[in-house]
Amino acid sequence: MKRKISDYWNVGTSIGFCAAIGILIGALLNNLILWLCIGAGIGVVIGALSQLNKHNKA
Repeated sequence: MKRKISDYWNVGTSIGFCAAIGILIGALLNNLILWLCIGAGIGVVIGALSQLNKHNKA
């Protein structure tokens, strides 16, 4: 059975993905900790919104 990406996407993967992007941006801009925190914060918001959207569709 094929699974959709939404089956794997949750708050934890959102935080991890956005934090990884934040680390990459932070490494490029020489401010790693700031961008790590910004990326994790954005991941929390995106993860919460996606969970609300998934819950409302069900």
